[in-house]
Amino acid sequence: MKTLLLSLLLLLSALAAAVQAQPTAKDTTEAKRFYIGATATTMGYNVKYREEPKGGDIHTRGVLNMGYRLSKRARVQVGVSYGTANTYNDVVYVEAEDKLIFYDEVSRSRGIAVPITGEYILLYPFRRLQLYGTAMLTPVYSTTRVKKTERREEESTVTYDEQASGFSASLSAGFGLGYPVSKRLDAYFNYYMISRDFHRNLRRRDEYPYPGSLAIGLNYNFNLKREK
Repeated sequence: MKTLLLSLLLLLSALAAAVQAQPTAKDTTEAKRFYIGATATTMGYNVKYREEPKGGDIHTRGVLNMGYRLSKRARVQVGVSYGTANTYNDVVYVEAEDKLIFYDEVSRSRGIAVPITGEYILLYPFRRLQLYGTAMLTPVYSTTRVKKTERREEESTVTYDEQASGFSASLSAGFGLGYPVSKRLDAYFNYYMISRDFHRNLRRRDEYPYPGSLAIGLNYNFNLKREK
């Protein structure tokens, strides 16, 4: 957690310094640098708690973003996303020929992710098409509840019912393609090749969320005249 807080402070400090370094003239230059956007994504996050239950996986589907262009090539943005995950397990135990025991386990996870993204345009393969690198630090606050039930004939008994919550974070990186659809709209497609969790000490892993997450979306620019 100390590593996460330090990373967040460094990133926010760099952002604040970059914003302060921009011109403060009373014209429309600053307004042209801001944008908002919406993203559809397959990104997921693994969460872990110190107490029981130990953790789970969060699946997200969409992100709302607000961004700022530091220069013609560099930009940063902050987003917010809500994710869920539900798992159900049923087991039937035959105690006797006419006696069955049903074991049900339900796990429900909910989380709010705040992805902080930095992007840098590497080149223009065509006149307007952008190829950029993207890196994302994502703090996540989540809760997970696990409930286990035992059913014998008509009688049902809750044998386990616990809930845990906490913070976790992950790092993701990859490449993206951007294209200006109009003066105000930019379309983009991202492919994240790298995904690491802080609670796993950023080690490479094969389990969920798998490398190869995708994202596609649109940004709305607060300017009428696009910078070339």
